[in-house]
Amino acid sequence: MYDDTIHILQLSHLKDKIEHLDIRVESNQLIAEIRLKQITDVCPTCTSSAVSFHEYKYHKIIHSISTGQSCILHYHHRRYRCQTCGKTFGEYNPFVQKYSNIGHYTRLSVLDYLKDFNHTFTDTANLYHISIQSAIDIFDQAVDAKRRVLPEVICIDEVFTNKMNRYKYACILLDFKASKIIDVISTRHKNYLIEYFSRIPKAEKDQVKVFVMDMWESYREAIKLTFPNTLIAIDSFHIIRTLNDVVKVIRIRTQNKYRLNKSSPEHDDMYYYMLKKFHYFLVKNYENIFDGKIRIAKYNTYWHKSEILDYLLSIDEDLKSAYRLKERYREFNLTAEYETCDDELDSLIYEFRNHKLLELRTFGKTIEHWRIEIKNSFLVFNKRRVSNGPIESTNSKIKTIIKTANGIRKFTRFRNRVMYSINKDIPIKNK
Repeated sequence: MYDDTIHILQLSHLKDKIEHLDIRVESNQLIAEIRLKQITDVCPTCTSSAVSFHEYKYHKIIHSISTGQSCILHYHHRRYRCQTCGKTFGEYNPFVQKYSNIGHYTRLSVLDYLKDFNHTFTDTANLYHISIQSAIDIFDQAVDAKRRVLPEVICIDEVFTNKMNRYKYACILLDFKASKIIDVISTRHKNYLIEYFSRIPKAEKDQVKVFVMDMWESYREAIKLTFPNTLIAIDSFHIIRTLNDVVKVIRIRTQNKYRLNKSSPEHDDMYYYMLKKFHYFLVKNYENIFDGKIRIAKYNTYWHKSEILDYLLSIDEDLKSAYRLKERYREFNLTAEYETCDDELDSLIYEFRNHKLLELRTFGKTIEHWRIEIKNSFLVFNKRRVSNGPIESTNSKIKTIIKTANGIRKFTRFRNRVMYSINKDIPIKNK
């Protein structure tokens, strides 16, 4: 029974050192009276062994072994007096840090709980029966995340921090292969990034082969200046999203041509209805659209997706031309390879640049401006095409941290919290 009590209190490592242990419940609080065996000690001031027992000091230590009930250790702490120099000193305290009333076990439990990015400091404080500020202090004292060594492929992106810091956007660096955060930078401003990257040793930067990014010009300029031998790749998702936005503009313009008399059973009303109701047909991958009978409520009938798409494209030639060109680029994006993509990419740029629609000509200028980076997006590492997919997933977790915490004003704490919760392998100081 005594051994079980020691085990329940998570004190098995002190089993041979405990002289007395008694537990009771007071006001729904578990109280453990504990005293350790007396050991021969020497004076820390003069190193004399001529010491004698002086008194007991009672320490109340928060020892959260249960999340449902507060547990307090009443530690009978011996103090000794040196017969040589007259100084008093206490025996070694294995339960708590100096000048603290929160036990080591509670501290480790708090830090382990905070590894989940869904958990907040408030949740932690309530669970382990400590104050919110104590939970924050425990984290700040124990976690100081260091920048990881730069890998071969780096994803770079920004996350909106809700104006909780000086800058609205923080910059995230992620290891593409390991999906580990390399560092969190306080801003995405070009000059700051140039200064940050310039501080990294050249030998380490030379190991980086590819940077994957979105179409943010400041990233490209900063990377070209500080990583002259590194390739830059554009995440293909951002190109496709930009192209879909162009098609959306053209679809809305076409749809609005038939806005008049939309309540009457005229043919133009059907055009407006179909373009509005099935707008996703023009931007969504055709193979991902439901492959069964789809209800057309206005006619109280059912059509297959191929019939709906044919109908939409028959409404307007400009819309049809934009959709066909968009699909050609999407196929190119899915099937092209780095070594052989130049001719088709140049052909696509020509088709977009010379299209009669202004929106498509503007998109053509965009892909021409980012031509090299688009080609580099077909590079493959470890049988995976480079992309910002891993960092987009990580950004979702970071946004959860920001949202659940309602913002973290101190940037160093925000940075440590993000890296500690997502990487999972950040060491604890003075563990």
